[in-house]
Amino acid sequence: MTDIDIIEITSDEDMEKAFEIRRIVFCDEQKVDPEEEFDGLDDECRQYLARKNGHVIGTARLRQDSAEKTKIERVAVLKEERGFGAGQELMMRTIKDAQLDKAKTIAIHAQCHALTFYVALGFVQIGDEFKEAGIHHVYMEYRS
Repeated sequence: MTDIDIIEITSDEDMEKAFEIRRIVFCDEQKVDPEEEFDGLDDECRQYLARKNGHVIGTARLRQDSAEKTKIERVAVLKEERGFGAGQELMMRTIKDAQLDKAKTIAIHAQCHALTFYVALGFVQIGDEFKEAGIHHVYMEYRS
C-alpha cells in the first residue's frame, strides 16, 4: 500500500484542483492547446484526484464513450511526483470503477512514451500510432 489516496471528486473546489493539474501537465508542460484539453466533456465524467500527504498530485477522469465502452482519460501526475505510484493508483481505481459500472470495454488513448506503463497494467495496443493534440498516441484496451 502506498501513501497515495485516490478520491472521486464531489466538489467544485476539488474539480478546480484537477483542472490546475491538467493545465500544468498538459497545457504548460506538453503544450496542448487549452481549448483542446478542456473539451466540454468534464461534466459527463467521473473525476478523480490523487493525494499524497494531503497534497493534490494527480488526476484522471472516466467517461462512458458508448454503451459498450468506457474510456480512461486525462491521466496526469505532477512531474515531481511521477514514478512513485500515483499514476498506477489512479489507473487501478478507474479500472475498478469501470468494472463495477459493468463496462464491457475499458479503453485509453495512451501517449506513446507511456506505453510500457499501460502494458504493465494490463492494456493491449490495438492499431497504429496516431496524433492527438500534437502528441503521438496509441489506442489500448484493458485485458483483465
